[in-house]
Amino acid sequence: MNPKTLHRSIDVAKTLSIHHSRRNQGGFALTLAMGLGFVMIVMGTATLMLAQSDRNTAKRRDTAGASLFAAEGGIARSLAKLTKVNNSVLLTRNYDLINPGTGKNYLGADGISNSGDENTTAVDGWTTLSPVSSCSSGNSATPNMCYSGTISANSTYTLLAYRYNSNQKTGTLLVKGQQGSSNSIISVTFAVISEASDFPGVIVSGKSELVGRKILGSNGNIFYDPAVSANTSLTGSAAVGDLARPNFLNVLKSGSNDGFTTDNISGRITAQKITPTLSFTPQGTQLGTIKFTSTFGSSSGATTYYQVNKIELKNSEVVTFDTTNGPIVLFVSGDAKMADNAKIRNTRTDGLPPRVGDLRIIFDKFLKVQDAVCVQTAFIYIPNNKLELAGTADGCPSPGESSIDGVVWADEVSTTSGDLSGISVPNDVSSLSDILSSVNLPQSGRSRIGSITNWQRVLQ
Repeated sequence: MNPKTLHRSIDVAKTLSIHHSRRNQGGFALTLAMGLGFVMIVMGTATLMLAQSDRNTAKRRDTAGASLFAAEGGIARSLAKLTKVNNSVLLTRNYDLINPGTGKNYLGADGISNSGDENTTAVDGWTTLSPVSSCSSGNSATPNMCYSGTISANSTYTLLAYRYNSNQKTGTLLVKGQQGSSNSIISVTFAVISEASDFPGVIVSGKSELVGRKILGSNGNIFYDPAVSANTSLTGSAAVGDLARPNFLNVLKSGSNDGFTTDNISGRITAQKITPTLSFTPQGTQLGTIKFTSTFGSSSGATTYYQVNKIELKNSEVVTFDTTNGPIVLFVSGDAKMADNAKIRNTRTDGLPPRVGDLRIIFDKFLKVQDAVCVQTAFIYIPNNKLELAGTADGCPSPGESSIDGVVWADEVSTTSGDLSGISVPNDVSSLSDILSSVNLPQSGRSRIGSITNWQRVLQ
């Protein structure tokens, strides 16, 4: 190849190389531009998505905050309603319906949500007393509870459950707040304080003859039916030292007309017929006839029921009911007689004193106590028969002379010779506050809300 041809070939190659390089550079630039554009699109989309997510999160937070606010408002309103005198009876009753999500109670007997003791049976001691909630702000003589309400626009609350713990004397409220699709649930636990005033330590629905027997204790108040008394025109009541007191003592055959100059009744005597509306169904383990020394326990977290045909205790036989784990109810279908030094005792093994409301004995027939016997720390209910007080000595450990340490509601009380052992009513009767509504005495045993011990949000 001659030199001219060689140079021309080199020049053509250079020119082609330059053009090819420019094309490559242009393709790379286009690819780069397209890549950067795609990145910008992705970044823009991500920015929009993040912004929307932030807005959604903020909205959810606002909604959740609103539902929490509604729950707190519902708690406040529920507490305010429960401080009303007419609603105080609800504080010792349970309201725990069924959670549709679980098919069980919201709280259960321990008052703790999701603790495992919830069951499939609704517990409702409220709506029978307050069946329709008008939520009126005016005064009312009967319970009037609000179960739901509006806090603000699109914000509502619902009272899900309430549980009273008789051992710890606390109440627990569970309230749900709702804002749109967001729900918040709050639980609050508070002390329940019993304020007993003229507590009916002894109720005699029919004939009453104490014949000088002692009725002791700060709650040793007697309610009797004036229509079947020795003085049907006597009305009202009289405390120790009142001018009308001798008249009331004479009505009970425990005054100067009957040869008794000492007032052996420590409480107020009231001429008012009261027929408790308590309802008990015989159930539980059948013990046959109780004759010998024995001990019966209770189940944890629930009431334990027993039933017997008769009670025939004498000599030094002692029947013990251990209420450490929970209350006991005993149904006696036949006659009950106690003589000599026999005893029925309510005890605990955890160092705490037994409570009168934790041992409840229901008699279908009569109960006769004589000699130096003792029924210790029990609620005795004889709705259709009588209590015969025939004790001749102090059989119970309480100060004074008594054959019964507890509360007695009977159709009739009769005695033999007088001025001997009677009934000593405990000073602490708060464990019986749940049955006070059955006697329709709003002035007796009112409960009120004490200090709040726990306030927390409940996870659903």
